[in-house]
Amino acid sequence: MASYGLYTYIQANKRRSIALLIGLFFLVYLLVYAGALVGEALTIDAPPDVLMRRALLGALYAAPWATLGTALWILIAYKFHQAMIDAVTGGRELTRNEAPRVYNLLENLCISRGITMPKLKVIEDDNLNAFATGMNEKQYAITVTSGLINALDDAEIESVLGHELTHIRNGDVRLLVVAVIIAGVISFVAELVSGCWFRADSAGAAAAAAAIARAPVLRCSSRLP
Repeated sequence: MASYGLYTYIQANKRRSIALLIGLFFLVYLLVYAGALVGEALTIDAPPDVLMRRALLGALYAAPWATLGTALWILIAYKFHQAMIDAVTGGRELTRNEAPRVYNLLENLCISRGITMPKLKVIEDDNLNAFATGMNEKQYAITVTSGLINALDDAEIESVLGHELTHIRNGDVRLLVVAVIIAGVISFVAELVSGCWFRADSAGAAAAAAAIARAPVLRCSSRLP
């Protein structure tokens, strides 16, 4: 019987990450087709089969651009996701001189496990929190809050750092970043759709307001001889 252990889990995470990235392209194609179908339905009055056929042709025409846009989205997220996270959280890199205690704890853990040491970052926050990010050995980083550093002793901090290193080693962090990329695409499309509906509702409200504003004038003019 096949054994299931750490390396099986790591390989499974790699397969899931690849499957999610491939699925992202199909998700974008589906969203493009759905948008084309809605556009056709709002543009022409035709039977459903005609609308679906026209929407499919439109989606096929837009497929290369959708593929390019999705690939660009993935590339940007791959290259700059850590910078985006730091910009949102206010994280900054810690050096050995700034935090020798925490830096040495992380370095010793990496040496004992024979893995490349990730960057150590800190967020100036009183809450006790820590998380790992990155897609490869050059990008991996562990971020801790200043509150966690001040509140925990060496053994406790070492446990937290070891926990985050496990997420890196198992590939959980890579899988999480891929999931965030997909969530970002869905959120972006939702924002576009909601923006279109808002503009449509605003246009309808403006037309209704204009009609109401003109109504008293029309009534007054009807009384003139």
